[in-house]
Amino acid sequence: MISLSRAVISLLPFIYAMYLPIQSIFVPGFSSRGLEIAALAIYVYVSTVTFLFFRGLRLPRWQAWLNLAAAGLIPGLVILQRNEIKDHSIGAWIVMGTAIVLTATAVRQQARIALIGLGVLLGLLIVEYGLPGLTASGLAGALVFVLAGLGVSRGIARTTRETEKFRAIELESISRIAELDAAAKERQQRLAQVLGTAVPLLSVIKDAQGPIDEELKQSARLVEATLRDNLRGRDLLNPAMSKEVQRLRNLGCEVLILDEGGTASLTSAERDALLQKAVDALQIVQSGRVTIRSPKAEEFKITVVATTPGQAEPVLSIRL
Repeated sequence: MISLSRAVISLLPFIYAMYLPIQSIFVPGFSSRGLEIAALAIYVYVSTVTFLFFRGLRLPRWQAWLNLAAAGLIPGLVILQRNEIKDHSIGAWIVMGTAIVLTATAVRQQARIALIGLGVLLGLLIVEYGLPGLTASGLAGALVFVLAGLGVSRGIARTTRETEKFRAIELESISRIAELDAAAKERQQRLAQVLGTAVPLLSVIKDAQGPIDEELKQSARLVEATLRDNLRGRDLLNPAMSKEVQRLRNLGCEVLILDEGGTASLTSAERDALLQKAVDALQIVQSGRVTIRSPKAEEFKITVVATTPGQAEPVLSIRL
């Protein structure tokens, strides 16, 4: 079943749809007209289901095809009944009633099937009455109903597409904000860890008596480089890359990391995948200078270049 709000909205047109066949019940001798009663039962079924059942706006395709079959059966059965008892007053409701079913079918995003049903209805009337019959039986009003339904269908479809488009943009924005927030928190945590190491080291240097030994100098250089990485490396410094940079510096390599915004359009997963490729490629580097950049406005997102003094060709040069 559809939601209560949709049911309430559909209730008024459903009541109107039920009013039309009720007129036939009061026709003398109605209970003996089996074909018209069958047509009425079909009409009540497809009207009830089309107006009040199924979640969402779009009517299931199988039900739309049942509505199309009903668009042929309802007028066909009543016309047969009329011919059988030679009472041309029977079934004054069938044209508008069939049109209401087709209109609801169109509004519920099955416009093509509704158009086919309209063609079936017109064909039956032409076969039975000829072209002059098209001006009778309320056909003009029925056509207006169905065409209005087609217009509403297109408007709803367009609105739905725009709504889904803006919803997708909104979700993407929320996701992007969450990623940026998570990245900022991660950088803050890394910076806090570095400062947690730097502050005690600075205290040791401050309290040192006499010249600073080489080990302390090396520790200070590593801390200074790590601080510089956090300021200039930003999105290029995930845990895997930070660990690799630490390995290179422990080997005595000079490492420069520059985040120029080249990976800003990537998701965290995409960025981590590229950085992992860079880390894997860097395993061959044991000395020299390493530069890791994310240049902006380039087809590639990350460049990694490793050089060794005195060697013309770089040890490693890749674009990811």
